[in-house]
Amino acid sequence: MHMSAKKKILNVVPFDDLVVVGISAPLKDYKIAWFLNKELRLELKKMTSFRFHESLEEGHSFYYFDEGENLNVFNLIQINGEEGRLIQLPVSTDYLLIIRNPLSEEKLQQILQNTRKIPGVIAAYKLDIERLKQIDPLLEQIELHEFNLLREQSPKPKKT
Repeated sequence: MHMSAKKKILNVVPFDDLVVVGISAPLKDYKIAWFLNKELRLELKKMTSFRFHESLEEGHSFYYFDEGENLNVFNLIQINGEEGRLIQLPVSTDYLLIIRNPLSEEKLQQILQNTRKIPGVIAAYKLDIERLKQIDPLLEQIELHEFNLLREQSPKPKKT
């Protein structure tokens, strides 16, 4: 009697502690960042622009805020720039608010609700990043960009 071997499939979710909120708002990047800071009690700060491809002259606006140890890290990135769109999404989207580290459903709903209250915001919605596989390379590049920015800012060890 011949028994067929069962295939074992490992499903890996590359960004399991990550929530991405799509924001449709024809506002300047500094305005949306200011409103998000006010409505969500964040302190998003503008950092060096994000370039998905090094060949691009102009980058996409990039903002960063870390709530502190064991809390959330926020990135706001403009996906419509001078060089075009970073990614095509099913819904017209101008910005991505990327939230790293565990986030309760209640806090996510509060973030969505408060973002939708911002004057000029047409829509704010949670992206299903498991179904949008084309977003993975973009999220990896954004994470690398953030890592490089933080590494550049960290104080250099003193030579003794």
